[in-house]
Amino acid sequence: MTQSNEKAELELAAMKQSTPARIAVGRSGERPKTSTWISFRHDHATARDAVHSELSDLFIENFANPNSFPVIQSLVGSRHEFVLNPPMGKKTDEQTLSTLRSSCPSNNDVQIVICDGLSAMAVETNIKDLLPMIEDGLRIEGISVGTPVIVRYGRVAIADQISHALGARLAINLIGERPGLSSGAGMSAYLTLNPGPETISSDRTVVSNIHSRGTPPVEAGAYIVHLAKTILEKKVSGVKLQKLL
Repeated sequence: MTQSNEKAELELAAMKQSTPARIAVGRSGERPKTSTWISFRHDHATARDAVHSELSDLFIENFANPNSFPVIQSLVGSRHEFVLNPPMGKKTDEQTLSTLRSSCPSNNDVQIVICDGLSAMAVETNIKDLLPMIEDGLRIEGISVGTPVIVRYGRVAIADQISHALGARLAINLIGERPGLSSGAGMSAYLTLNPGPETISSDRTVVSNIHSRGTPPVEAGAYIVHLAKTILEKKVSGVKLQKLL
């Protein structure tokens, strides 16, 4: 092997190690190699499992209950319905909102909502490292934060409804994101200033790929605090914030 070929092989090996993407996998005739196909089927199964995963009773018992975090549900009745009817996961009912108003502190700078989204598995994997970093960071910055609310079968927009009901200036939705073929345990954070019925997607600032092979939860938490502080100071989020930065 020539020196240039050896260098190319080393660079290719380093590239393959740096990404979970399927690169330089080769083929056997017109078909993928057996090892590539098995790896694909494994990752596809992991993604399907993530989409159909639900917040476990053990998670509620060991995480939500000891911290006195309210656990509510969207208008969806089952995981199956959640996948087939996305709009139903964007809201909860008025009785639930009324209960939150009576049990949670209101009119804080920030309201955190934790949703299973499209990967409850991701929430259970990352939230114990992510949430304390955000809460502690906000308090250090002098930013008031309400009691986090956990939502079963929740979509991104449900944080707007909950935060609006509790009078928060900024909604932060920590949600399991749609799994790909590289990770079923990725989370995203959606930050929305002045959340409410008129909020649209372009009003939201997002931090995605929060997981051990992407942005680690602790690092993501620190960045989310920085974003929250910036949004509250500049009084804009989403596309409007991007134009200022």
